[in-house]
Amino acid sequence: MKKITTLIALLLVGIYVQAQTINATISVNMTGFTVPTAGVHVAGSFNGWNPSANALTDAGNNVWTITLAVTPGSDVEYKFMNGDAWGTEESAPSPCTVGGHNRIFTAGSSDQTIDVVPFNGCPSIIATKTISFGVSMDGQTVGSAGVHVAGNFNGWTPSATGLAFTSGTTYEASSVTILASILSLQYKYLNGDAWGTEETPPTACSNAGKNRVFDISNMATGKVPTYVFGTCNLVTTGVDVKKPFSFTVFPSIASDYIGIKLTSANQNDIKLNIYSVNGALISSENVKRNSTDFEAQVSVGGLSQGVYLLEVVNNGSKSVQRFMVK
Repeated sequence: MKKITTLIALLLVGIYVQAQTINATISVNMTGFTVPTAGVHVAGSFNGWNPSANALTDAGNNVWTITLAVTPGSDVEYKFMNGDAWGTEESAPSPCTVGGHNRIFTAGSSDQTIDVVPFNGCPSIIATKTISFGVSMDGQTVGSAGVHVAGNFNGWTPSATGLAFTSGTTYEASSVTILASILSLQYKYLNGDAWGTEETPPTACSNAGKNRVFDISNMATGKVPTYVFGTCNLVTTGVDVKKPFSFTVFPSIASDYIGIKLTSANQNDIKLNIYSVNGALISSENVKRNSTDFEAQVSVGGLSQGVYLLEVVNNGSKSVQRFMVK
């Protein structure tokens, strides 16, 4: 465990740069189906959805298996094929797929084996998490279609998950069931129920200005932070959320030191939390400031090689980004 002095290492810009891959083994039970001479294949995000690119091996007892090289932290979506062409793919139901379409898992930081599933079906026990969403629509005129959230947990279907008005300007979706195989949520809110009404969260609280990200790897239940729609302003009881901050980290991959620049509307002290990619807290430190612009050099030589998460807390607002130690 390394104590990262000063602005704890690397607030790093949500960069998920990974130099290595891990092995993920997936398997399917073909009981009740006649496997053709072409064999069993899998198409997914890892092979450009090519139905003939990856053949599974017959492991016996009607179980077919394959080990894939995938990038840690990435979402792997896929479906099995009883053959090697489109038209032979399974149609697994929604309880064990996202949006009723694809199976999914988030690649971890080490080799993993996904439970065997029946072709065209779900296992008898489906592991899930219960997560709640919330967003403040402050400054927005909410249309008749209401507020929704789309993400990797619902197949990015813009109308699938609606939020209900609670109080003030806040809308919430309580107790959303999410597959436990998803370790990191990617999502964005919509002022409506169709693409074209979605927010564009700033880079400081998203992955390169695309989607909001929230680690749920160590959660069975929980709630994502409540932000103001389209901003990094965090809604926290008793905290002024109108004071966002921005930061840059350089270089994004380092072995000894990393530089950080932070600018905010206040001169408040900063809290820095470093987590492993699996969500385990590595270190925490309070950093004093006396100006709105802050610069520091942080030693990361004591961290093992790999990807880390840096959470910066300033005046109640939080931002989490990733960095790599080589």
